[in-house]
Amino acid sequence: MYYQISGNAIRNNEESFIKTNDVVFVAIMTVISATLYFCLAESTSIYLVMIAIPLCLYDRSFVFPMLLTIALCQGAFEEAEVTTTGATQTTDFSESLILAAVSPMLLYDLTRDKISRVAPYRFIIFYVIFLFFIFQGVIIYYQYPQNYQSLIQIHAKWSPVLHSIMKSIKVVFYIFYVRVLMNNPVQKNLRTLEVTRRFVPFVLIVLGINLLLNGRAQSGAGYQDTLQMGDAHHGSYTTQLCALSIYCYITFFKEKVSLATRGFALAAIAAVAFAILEMGSRNGLLSFCLICLLGFILSMSGKSLDYKTLWTVLAFCGAVLTGAIALDSPTVQRAIYMTEVEGGGDRVYYWEAGFKATESHPIFGMGGDESASQAAVARYAPAGTEDKVMHNTYMEMLVEYGTFGLLFYLSLLFFTFFWGYKLYKYALANGNLLIAATPISYFILMVGAFFVSDVWDTSIWYNQAMIFALAIQLVYYPYISKRKIDTRSGFGRYF
Repeated sequence: MYYQISGNAIRNNEESFIKTNDVVFVAIMTVISATLYFCLAESTSIYLVMIAIPLCLYDRSFVFPMLLTIALCQGAFEEAEVTTTGATQTTDFSESLILAAVSPMLLYDLTRDKISRVAPYRFIIFYVIFLFFIFQGVIIYYQYPQNYQSLIQIHAKWSPVLHSIMKSIKVVFYIFYVRVLMNNPVQKNLRTLEVTRRFVPFVLIVLGINLLLNGRAQSGAGYQDTLQMGDAHHGSYTTQLCALSIYCYITFFKEKVSLATRGFALAAIAAVAFAILEMGSRNGLLSFCLICLLGFILSMSGKSLDYKTLWTVLAFCGAVLTGAIALDSPTVQRAIYMTEVEGGGDRVYYWEAGFKATESHPIFGMGGDESASQAAVARYAPAGTEDKVMHNTYMEMLVEYGTFGLLFYLSLLFFTFFWGYKLYKYALANGNLLIAATPISYFILMVGAFFVSDVWDTSIWYNQAMIFALAIQLVYYPYISKRKIDTRSGFGRYF
């Protein structure tokens, strides 16, 4: 029930996999990088799915980073837009395909486990309740015809039914994924994190190069020549970039890492910074500042005072230099303009419309589909405001599922934060900083969720599944088995 690991678990894992297969790993990542670049240039991730199948068959440790990569690259497609002609964001079915492809592999692994462990109900119950809200949201949705009457496409009226089915399938997969991860040996999950750490820089650098070479120049009020790779998704996309970059900070400050490896990790961080500054995303700028701070704090844990002082000075100089370079960037200029001239931009109108919609539909909301949020903006926002989603995950949950839905979502959020923080403390105590990577990634994504609509962003759910699995394996049973303090009898013995 309690799976103790040694402080050298990750180091041992590196020796058993990475060091003996460096050439193979680099060859694999070269193929993945080339395929990723081609998919981004062609605005399709189907080829990435095609190579993911044999790769995951070869080694299950690639499942987690491949899921995150496919979820991320979909936000970089030029054709992915939110418009009033459809009920939701247009995208391909690559995530559904990759889930369908890896599920039999994971099921095979699960059936071959000699010991099948049942996940504690308090972790799984949240997913079950989420299924309830999905179906309730569909029922509520059709009670308000204004949700779909303004949509141009006739078939869009029935798209929430399809969306609810897809969402339900994914929630079931997340339950299954938690079960698979928690039934893995702890070393296998740590190995997955180690592979992810080495995997991420290749992806981030390719995404930066793709933006530089294929980015679409776009200008608007207060900014000139931003580079876009999917205008409707740039806030979510840049947040995911920042969430992944925590692995690069861990690599850069990791002991016994070659100078070339540190330089590669630094290049990946620079690629993220370039994307943030060129894409005009205020949300991405906030997330990047936050991940820099958290990555630095995590990496300084357990170090000597001299080491901390040296790197604090270097980090301060680097921040000043970066700030000076970034001052004239499209992102900073857009942030200044939107704050000082536009009063925050259209997001303010979206949020105001969300509050007004909640006043009219406080209990169960307007229905569980993104088009309900669009309908709320169309009805309650000032004239001329483009009909888009709430640009706030929590507000979108409130508008679509009502007060009960938001309270449930916040309960899930704080439950995940609680166990994520336990893992963070465990990582510091054992010196295995990779264990803290997924909690930090999840935290970045949920802070960014204040400014984008990401209720169903799969990268959030994948990180959450890993947090739950590691928490069950490492900290859950010791926590619940702690002897409760009997204050009354304690005072009695004292006196």
